[in-house]
Amino acid sequence: MKRRRAARLISLTALVFLGAACASTAPPNPADPWQSMNRPVFSFNDGVDKYVLRPVARGWNFITFDGLRDSVAKFYYNTAFPSRFVSNVGQAEGQQAITEVARFLINTTVGIAGFFDPATRWGLPRRDEDVGQMFGRWGIPPGPYWMVPLLGPSDPRDLVGTAFDTALSPLTWFVPFSGVLNIVNSRARADERIEAARRSSLDYYVFIRDAYTQYRASAVGNSENLSDYGSGVYYESGRDELYEVDDGKEGKDVPKK
Repeated sequence: MKRRRAARLISLTALVFLGAACASTAPPNPADPWQSMNRPVFSFNDGVDKYVLRPVARGWNFITFDGLRDSVAKFYYNTAFPSRFVSNVGQAEGQQAITEVARFLINTTVGIAGFFDPATRWGLPRRDEDVGQMFGRWGIPPGPYWMVPLLGPSDPRDLVGTAFDTALSPLTWFVPFSGVLNIVNSRARADERIEAARRSSLDYYVFIRDAYTQYRASAVGNSENLSDYGSGVYYESGRDELYEVDDGKEGKDVPKK
């Protein structure tokens, strides 16, 4: 019995060393050539999320309700109108640019500064656009996958695009640090999905990397139209799961309870 256990232990040890040797001699992943730098940054970001952002987000979840969090997300989505408008114009998407203007006017007035989204119910569907996506449509390659400290997954093209998006937001200039609430609210709304991914993925770093690169490729290709107000979760075309119609009539804008 002892000999069998010793043999198994030796075999297991040999496999571990063999795997390590193969990993060390394997060529770098062409999709992630900066992995040796990205992983330590990812570990840092993950630690900040676990020990700082997640507790704050869960506290926000505790003192608020779904409808309020959804409305906050809609407000921030509405304020990002300049970025979406510029992106649509830059991609020669004239009809979508007009739709964005109409959505902004309706939601800013009837929707009370964007806290509600009657435009979607009135036949003007929302579609995420940003400057990085516009750069992608111009044929600018994304460059290497890049895990940015505190900001999370990105690439050189999208990081430049994010700088333009930030500069185009009126909140950046008139309400400093307003983005903190958006970050906390977005994290709170995505808490269950994030924790499920963290528990179920064999390599959380790879999961985040692949999810991000696929999401951005889909965005540049305009293969999906609707999103959960910038949270990165795409729904099937024509569906809006932020609402439930509780009276059997179409078009009623009722926050999910």
